[in-house]
Amino acid sequence: MDKRTIIGFLVILLILFLWPQWNKLFYKQVEPPPNQQVQEQAESADTVIQPQKQPAVIAPATVSAEKQLALAALPSQPEKLITFENEDVIAVLSSHGGLIKSVKLKRYYIENGDNGDSLVQMMPTPDLNPWPVMGALTLSDEDDILPINNFSFETASSDIRLAKGDDPQTISFAYTDSSGASVRKDYTFNPEGYNIGLRLKIDNPAALGFNKQLTLGWLVPNVPSEKDYSKDLDKFGEFYYAGDFVDIDDVNEKTRFDTPGGDTRWVANRSKYFTNVILAEGDPGSAALLASSKTDIFDHEGKKHNWEQYGVGLTFNLKSNTFENNFLIYSGPLDYYRLEKIGYNLSKLVDMGWKGFRPFAIGILWVFRQLHSILYNYGIVIIVFSILMKIIFWPLTRKSSTAMMKMKELQPKMQEVKEKFKNEPQKMNAETMKLYKEYGVNPFGSCLPILVQLPIFWAMFSVLNNSIELRAAGFAFWITDLSQKDPYYVLVIIMGLAMFVQQKMTITDPKQKMLVYIMPVVFTFLFASWPSGLVLYWAMFSIIGIFEQLIIKKRLEEEKAITS
Repeated sequence: MDKRTIIGFLVILLILFLWPQWNKLFYKQVEPPPNQQVQEQAESADTVIQPQKQPAVIAPATVSAEKQLALAALPSQPEKLITFENEDVIAVLSSHGGLIKSVKLKRYYIENGDNGDSLVQMMPTPDLNPWPVMGALTLSDEDDILPINNFSFETASSDIRLAKGDDPQTISFAYTDSSGASVRKDYTFNPEGYNIGLRLKIDNPAALGFNKQLTLGWLVPNVPSEKDYSKDLDKFGEFYYAGDFVDIDDVNEKTRFDTPGGDTRWVANRSKYFTNVILAEGDPGSAALLASSKTDIFDHEGKKHNWEQYGVGLTFNLKSNTFENNFLIYSGPLDYYRLEKIGYNLSKLVDMGWKGFRPFAIGILWVFRQLHSILYNYGIVIIVFSILMKIIFWPLTRKSSTAMMKMKELQPKMQEVKEKFKNEPQKMNAETMKLYKEYGVNPFGSCLPILVQLPIFWAMFSVLNNSIELRAAGFAFWITDLSQKDPYYVLVIIMGLAMFVQQKMTITDPKQKMLVYIMPVVFTFLFASWPSGLVLYWAMFSIIGIFEQLIIKKRLEEEKAITS
């Protein structure tokens, strides 16, 4: 029993240790050159995302030099910018191509070093590359961008500001050339939320440069929005849905993914907490366009990171002389319940951990949201949740502790058996099992509570580390963001001390004495870089466990006094 118990603990520690090591395989962090100055990152105090000094956009090799020149040419009419604002977003649209130039999220902020907090921006700051200059929702022939995106569109629309309760409003753009070929884009905006409706109609697409296919693309990449660039960039990726959720998690040369039956419903790119989605509400697409490239990026401390950039597009076969379809554009937070409401497995864009633990994570998130609607502080929610978990696991904990205490009482008798049958292993095992049965002891009972709690623990890790609800959620004093590590390591030290006291009380077998010292130390080092919310949960779990042990010990002593 002793060896198996130790092996059980070591397996748990191995799992906990390998998790951060596994994540590190996906990115490399390189120190900046000695003369690299952090201030090179800032262009102005008004820049929302600082690293735009670096190459920021995808430029596939299929874009010819001639078309690059055509795209860079000035449109025939001055650019008219139209601003839309509702309770959640500020979007800017352009008469050049009828494109979205920028999207800012009013409820989410990014820490910009010395420049203070700015709104999260869903598109990079434009630079000399034509694609970001134009913006999002470009039209292309597969991955070959067309000059139509730089033409002047007519619009009679003006700035719109919607408040809660207002009716949806539409901003329209139209272009017609001398041959009668035309493009019309009607954007519908709501008073709340991050959904944008788009109705796209193209007459005589061949005359505008489209051959057999047309792609509607969000071909500008995500930019880091978190203070810790490495953990943010690690979550970057591109995805599509064709009857099933597909994650293309590596930068590669392949840009086109044909889907069986021509049923590509949506494409998306994603950062840690935010996503851009193009979803076909009418006819589905025939393929997903997934463009990618790599460059270097510097964070606010001057550290250099590998930035994998992703752009996505939804491709359609042109079956007639007119193309017409309706789209839902989502540019906003990775909110599980918002995306779940839209459907088509969009909620899988939210990283809820390993497949087997995902149901636990979704359940924990639901409980967190319900508790937060009453308590208004996620730190208090975590404390209450840890108490609830202790209540739920109380029968297992009591059984485990009782087994361990009875094992301590059995030690002298077990030693006698070992001495008596030291040359008869089979007889010794039989007599040992007879002792277990006689005293009602389960040799594996002490490990069961920890094993049962592992799915909860890992689900908690995913929720605290990836849920938008916990992003920048403060608790008290120095804990201003439960999704980030404790900057002063105070909470993790408290957790380690609580674990030591609890281990001292529960581990009574002399052969397991080293675990009293090893486990708290190992856990303290592991948790030091993990979300402070997870540390708070485990600290509370351990502190409550101390009182549990005192109660169990007192009850066992009372029972023993009655029976003696």
